[in-house]
Amino acid sequence: MGKSIALIILLSVIIYGLGEIYLGLINRGVLVLIVGVGISLAASLLLPFYFAAPIIFVYWIWQLVDAYQQYKKLNQSVARGEKI
Repeated sequence: MGKSIALIILLSVIIYGLGEIYLGLINRGVLVLIVGVGISLAASLLLPFYFAAPIIFVYWIWQLVDAYQQYKKLNQSVARGEKI
């Protein structure tokens, strides 16, 4: 497949959904980005920091794990010779 897992994780660390976009999962990446920005804004504006920070952090970790899982899923599909 030729995609670097280190780059995928780095991109996901920098901006929500960017790892998925790099993998070619444009719609999924944009959705992850929009939801992440929405959650971050809503939590920051409506909740005190000590409630908002854990919510934002959990979403951030989830999207990192999701990017990694999508990478593995695409690599398994390629290994089996399936069309993507």
